[in-house]
Amino acid sequence: MSCTIETASDRDYLHVAALDRISWPIAPDLFIPDGEHIWRIWCDMATLLVARRPGDSDQLSESGDIAGALVMFPTNASELCLHKIMVHPECRGSGIGTQLMRAGLARANLPVLLTVDPSNNAAVTLYQNFGFDVRERIDGYYRPHEHRLIMVHPGPN
Repeated sequence: MSCTIETASDRDYLHVAALDRISWPIAPDLFIPDGEHIWRIWCDMATLLVARRPGDSDQLSESGDIAGALVMFPTNASELCLHKIMVHPECRGSGIGTQLMRAGLARANLPVLLTVDPSNNAAVTLYQNFGFDVRERIDGYYRPHEHRLIMVHPGPN
C-alpha cells in the first residue's frame, strides 16, 4: 500500500484519536485510548508521525486518510518513549507499521524505549529485528496482571 509518512499537523489530531480508538482490542481492562486533548498536545510537543493514504479521505471513515500513526516523546532519563505505533485494521500487513517505525527511529536523536507484553512474541521479535534489546521485565507494570518488557533501541550512532 502506498502511503506517505509525514509529521502530523494540528488538523490531524481528531483523526489520529479516532484511529487510536479503532486500532486496539475493545476491552476495558486491556486498553484505554488516549483522549483527543492529548493527541492535540502531541501534535505540538512530541514526534507524531502519520501514514497518509492518497485518495478519498473517507475510505478509512473516522480516521480520514490516516492509515497509521506513531508518537514518541522525551522522558526524564534522556530517552524517547515510543508510546504508540498503530495501523488501521483495514491496512495491516501492508508495511505501514514498518514505514512508521523506520521513520520514527530515523528522527530519534536519543535512545528509544518502549514497553511490550512479554507474551506477545511476535511484537518482541519485530522490535528486536529493528534493533531493540530487552532492558528489563517488570511484573505488574500497569496493573497486577499486566506485565511488560522494557525494550530499548540505542538511538543514533
